[in-house]
Amino acid sequence: MHHTVKVLVFSTLLALPSAYSSAAPAAPNAAANYPDKPVTLVIPFPPGGTSDVVGRQLAQQLGEVLGGSFVVNNRAGAATLIGATYVARAPKDGYTLLLSSGSTFTTTPHLMTQMPYTLDDFAPVATVATVPFAFVVKKDFPARNLTEYTAYAKAHPGKINNATNGPGSMVHLLGEVVASGLQVQLTQVHYKGAAPAAMDMIGGVVDSNVEALTNAVPNIEAGQYRALAVLSAERQPLLPDVPTFRELGYPSVVGETWYGVFAPAGTPAPIVDKLNAALRKVTTSQQFTQSMTKIGNQPRPSTPAELKEVTLRESERWGDLIKQLGIKPVQ
Repeated sequence: MHHTVKVLVFSTLLALPSAYSSAAPAAPNAAANYPDKPVTLVIPFPPGGTSDVVGRQLAQQLGEVLGGSFVVNNRAGAATLIGATYVARAPKDGYTLLLSSGSTFTTTPHLMTQMPYTLDDFAPVATVATVPFAFVVKKDFPARNLTEYTAYAKAHPGKINNATNGPGSMVHLLGEVVASGLQVQLTQVHYKGAAPAAMDMIGGVVDSNVEALTNAVPNIEAGQYRALAVLSAERQPLLPDVPTFRELGYPSVVGETWYGVFAPAGTPAPIVDKLNAALRKVTTSQQFTQSMTKIGNQPRPSTPAELKEVTLRESERWGDLIKQLGIKPVQ
């Protein structure tokens, strides 16, 4: 039985009123001297990945814009729970911030029976960038384009092995979106992260994968595997010859994830507002734009209210998909 799942992971951010901060009120001069000591930006992933590139760029440029010191602290593990929980319990003073991936608040809460935090434990500050995805196949896969892939999958139901970064990961969910959008049966093969999945793609052990452009582009350019389509609304500058699912006639297969900055709930509103203004300045700068474009990401400034809105909207959407797919929460 096939389901057509319409998933648009990151729609255009809504234009919301500018009275946006949900943080606690504070004296007018609360933000005047901020920051007067080092600010810690917690990245809930290990060093070396896309989030690290984004986080270190943000830390450097925030320091320049605000005239203070921003230090990156990698607190990886448990599907971002370790880093997020650390920030949720930090002092509410703007000196400990979280660089969240979309999954921290949109998918992980639907996949765990016990969560150490909720969105209400955080004050949204701003989105900073989106992460597009490409649908790739191993280099000797018999299909040369998406039409041929779909025909092959329908002729061999369940025989195509599609790699994921683990059960319930964004890559797994996007793989299910591809399968349902194409109305084919794929066997999802779960790996412990993007690196081992990519290695088995290169080795020809698995047939296809939905992969972040950051990881996919170098391997595509090196001829290690091929991209059949991208899941973004528009074609990607780093893969200009690769069509979108949308233009190939699959409007439901659209998806990307994102990064946003959150502070602990109760952080004084003037500090949240000052951080938001600084982040908007950074994410619209030429330096940040070039550094993101180079790795396949796209800058995405926002107000705190827009970040909260998109987080709630995507949480509802992914929660519905997780239920529809019958993915069971883990302890």
